[in-house]
This record gives sequence, structure tokens and C-alpha cells, in this order.
Amino acid sequence: MSLGAASGPDAVQLGTVAERTLPPSADVVVIGGGIMGVASAFFLARAGRSVAVIEKGRIAGEQSGRNWGWVRQQARDVDELPLMIESNRIWRTAERELGADIEWTQGGNLALARDPVRIAFFKEWLAVARETGLDSRFLTPTDVSAVLPEVQGRWRGAMFTPSDGHAEPTKATWAFARAAETAGANIIEGCAVDRITVERGRVTGVETERGVIRARHVICTAGVWSARLLRSVGIDLPVRVVRSTVAGTTPIDPLTEIAVGYHPVVSFRQRRDGTLYIAASGGDHDVTLQSFRHLRMFLPNYMKNRRMLRIHVGRPLGRDITDAVLRRRRHRLPWRTQRVLSPSANEEKACEGVIEFRKMFPDLEFEVAHTWAGYIDSTPDAVPVIDLLARPAGLVIATGFSGHGFGMGPIVGRVVTELVVDGNSSFDLSAFRLSRFADGSYKKPRLVS
Repeated sequence: MSLGAASGPDAVQLGTVAERTLPPSADVVVIGGGIMGVASAFFLARAGRSVAVIEKGRIAGEQSGRNWGWVRQQARDVDELPLMIESNRIWRTAERELGADIEWTQGGNLALARDPVRIAFFKEWLAVARETGLDSRFLTPTDVSAVLPEVQGRWRGAMFTPSDGHAEPTKATWAFARAAETAGANIIEGCAVDRITVERGRVTGVETERGVIRARHVICTAGVWSARLLRSVGIDLPVRVVRSTVAGTTPIDPLTEIAVGYHPVVSFRQRRDGTLYIAASGGDHDVTLQSFRHLRMFLPNYMKNRRMLRIHVGRPLGRDITDAVLRRRRHRLPWRTQRVLSPSANEEKACEGVIEFRKMFPDLEFEVAHTWAGYIDSTPDAVPVIDLLARPAGLVIATGFSGHGFGMGPIVGRVVTELVVDGNSSFDLSAFRLSRFADGSYKKPRLVS
């Protein structure tokens, strides 16, 4: 089976799962073959559950193969911190547990600042971090020079968390998928889930383009597709889709193992082969019909971060309208026609990021080898939904990770397993419940970190 590139960055073909017959039933059906889905399958299979992962396109084909690869505790929302601290522990031993090279590098995460407002944010967040026992600390300009001696410019300071790291997203997602298969999970690519089936207030499985699978639990880890899919069972999930662009360079000599961000300008990390991933901060919003839903919820966040987001009206909206019309006439579903979302990179934005990076490291010689983009599903408070619903019973949602979900993948897989097996979690998930949007208790927006 060939459904396109394995990832945005390098189109490395890491293999495919074999063509399989759709199982008639499973204990759990997981919708979506990104890091959340395959990590959930891995932990569920190890817990003795029969699992079917249904992916419309390709494992790691969308967000999970196109992101920066950061695994950071630093600057997390306070409610995410307990989860992320534990996820960081899982990442440290993941290569051994999964039996695969995922380019795990525990080099730390460094956030640079020239803005006094940003410095104030660092100090506020560090006060919270100290209560959790994190190794995060404030760096003076002299400290910055010691930690990253090659960087040029005058800095007011920085925030640094040595225990943070990064991994190669496509390799990591595939490693979890293969480990899940080894543990007994059934992973099926190229098969779209058309709807979640419900009877008497409980999920009964899924209806796919290749047939029905019956299951007592269904896990929705469908990323940017989650909101549309969940509407078919009467669930209203407010999300906005943001396009993020990254540039990949030719290899250079080792620069740093630290993942570095200079907000709101540029972020980067270096892979083991010497290539750099460079991204201008912020993203693009391609207006679609979904953009007009929950507009009131998203306006405060947009106003707070308007320097970080560019609005585009064009082809995606036209395609959305066409799909809506044809869906009514021909029952055409968008996930059947868009197997792998591969949006165009914003070349202007990629260029901006590279220019800013060159200012920071003027002596480095490299070329931009390629650019790519991916879509991110973001909630009004930029905090994910991780929830076992009471109605329909048996439905677990893990989505809306708002551009910082890759690092949380392993712990989300473990938490989802707890929800399925035990009916609750060892972590406090109250901040991630879906109902916060309906009752208005979700958090006010803050500057994107």
C-alpha cells in the first residue's frame, strides 16, 4: 500500500503495515494513526485489550510527522505539567521500551528573550515550576552565553529546562505503531472511519468505508478531523485549524542539542544528521466553514495573539464549500477525498524564520533544502480535550493539543488506557474535560508560548 510520504520533513519511507482484513470486532477502536492513537494502542494492547487502529491515510502522515519534535515541560500550562513531567520520564526510556531509534536527545529547552514582558512571564512561570520540582531556571545574559556560546545578539535573559528534549516525530510515531503491533494491536491504513455508531446512549463501534467494527470503546484521536467526526454523534468540539511552516536545511557541524525558541520570532532544533529545523513563530489560518463556528470563543485568543496568526481566504474555503454541497448531493465525506492533509508551506514565513536564524548565527553556512507545513487543531484555551464521556458512554476523546501535543503522546496513551480499563485516571483530568466549553469555565487566553 502506498499513500504518499511518511512525513512532511523528509518523505522518508519507514515502511507500511500489511494490507489487512477489517476485524469484525475489537475491545477498542482507535480513530487516527498519529502519536496519540498509536501510543494509546501500544498501552492498551499491553494491558491485554484487543485494539484496532483505523487510519484513513498513513501512520504519522499529518501532524505527527510534521511537527518540530520538541518534548518540553517548559512553559506548559500549569494543568498540563503533571502529565508532561511523567511523559518526559517515558520519553527517556522510550528507545529501549520500543526497540527503535527515535533520535531521542535530552539536550534541554531554551527560551530566549529581549522583551521585558517576556522576562516577566518567565519569572512568573518559574515560580510555578519550582513547586513541581522541575529543573527549570532563569538565565542571565552571561548564562545565555555559557549555555549557547555561538548565539549572537543582546539578550535580557532566558528560561532553560535541562531535562527537556526532542525526538524525530515520524520515527517516534512509527516506533509506537510497530510496538503496538508487536503487542497485538491491529493497525489498518487507508481506511476512513465514516461515523461512530451509537445505540441506547453507548458507542457500539465504528462504520468505515470497508465495513463495520463493533467495540465497547472508541477513542477519537483524529486531530484536525475530530470536530467534524464528533458532530456526527452530536458532540460539539470547538477547534480552529492553524497551518504551521518549517524549513529544513542542509547538514552543518554540531551546533547544539538544545531546542531553542526566541518568541515571537523563530525556533529551531538540530537533528543527529546535522540538519536544522527552523520555524518562524506563529502560523496561518486558512479560512474554512469551520472558522465561523464558535467565533466568539476564539476572538479573545486571536486578539491576544494577532501578531502570531495570519488569516487567509482562498482555496481551502472553496474546497470546503464544494465538499459541503457534494456531501449533500452524493454523500461524499471529506476524509475520503483528503487522505493525507499536506498543506502548502508559507514560503514567505519560512524565509522570515531563516533570516532571523542567520542573524542569531551569522557565521553558519547552510542552504534551505526543503520546506513543509502541517495543520494543527487548537482549542479556545490552547489546552487539549482528554475525556471519557458519560454520553455516549464508551467514547474517549484525546484531541485539540494546540500545537504542543507531540511531547504528550506517550502519557496520553497511558491515560487513555486508564480511562478504558479503570474508568478513571491516576491524573486529575478536570481541566481537560470537554464540558468546560459549554459551561464557560475554560481559561482566558494567554500569549502563545
